[in-house]
Amino acid sequence: MQNEDHHHHHAPPDMSGLDTLSVEVFSAFRRAMHLNRQLLGRMMATHGDHPGAAGVLRALAERDGISQRDLAEVLHLSRPTVTTMLQRMEQNGLIERWDDEADQRLTRIRLTEKGRSQSETAKESFVTYVDDTIGAMAEPDRRELARLLNVLADNTAAALTRHDLPATTGDDD
Repeated sequence: MQNEDHHHHHAPPDMSGLDTLSVEVFSAFRRAMHLNRQLLGRMMATHGDHPGAAGVLRALAERDGISQRDLAEVLHLSRPTVTTMLQRMEQNGLIERWDDEADQRLTRIRLTEKGRSQSETAKESFVTYVDDTIGAMAEPDRRELARLLNVLADNTAAALTRHDLPATTGDDD
């Protein structure tokens, strides 16, 4: 979804054969997803030029000296993807890498001062994003939305199982 181009919307899927209310719900859900991705993407874009950079900063802030291999696992990303991101972050002075003294095959990583401060800023942006969107809803609405989205997620998980499609964990976006 990351290469979605924001200049023109993709044609919505063909909704013939669906009841109007389901179409209305799907359209609202799709619009909310699209706008949320746009807002979060723009707020996070200031924290590195790769969509995952904010996630890398967060992971490193909590795991000083983690190996590159373990970082890829934590982020559910391929090692080459992580390597590319880290090279760019190193050029921008956000991280330091060194070879593990005990095991030369391992590269360890930590945030620099600059990286740590950028990770704090990214965290603040994320808090602001949630406050401005979900936090702006009345408490009963938030409770109800959480309940409804969990029902939708459960139905979706059940459909994945039924169609024998592998589900991924929820934290790899």
